[in-house]
Amino acid sequence: MKKFLSVTLFALTLVIASGAAIADSVIAAYNCELKEGKKAADVQGINSKWLAAVRKNVNEDIHSSMGTAIVGDFETFLFVDTYPDLNTWAATQTWLESDAANELENMFDETAKCTKNRLWRFKDTK
Repeated sequence: MKKFLSVTLFALTLVIASGAAIADSVIAAYNCELKEGKKAADVQGINSKWLAAVRKNVNEDIHSSMGTAIVGDFETFLFVDTYPDLNTWAATQTWLESDAANELENMFDETAKCTKNRLWRFKDTK
């Protein structure tokens, strides 16, 4: 539980640091672990392909970041994906279930396992 809380806190820190870019946005955060023999660079390369594909097929305003440990468990990491709104997030999920996205999903499955996720909505305080 302590590990989950620290990873979640790290994810929220990344989100907050993004500031105005996420105002009124939807954030999906995933806690993941590298599979044996895989490196963060492997996952980052796949995530770059994923981001290009969802931007092309869903919306150009989708952003994705990968957080890796500086100290501690180097096998765990997280993804923080930012969507301009809930409809864009839903459209992305629909596209990811299509045959066109199967190859990307298979590449992720070979390199990492994501066991926890959260969907957040952020609104500016006025």
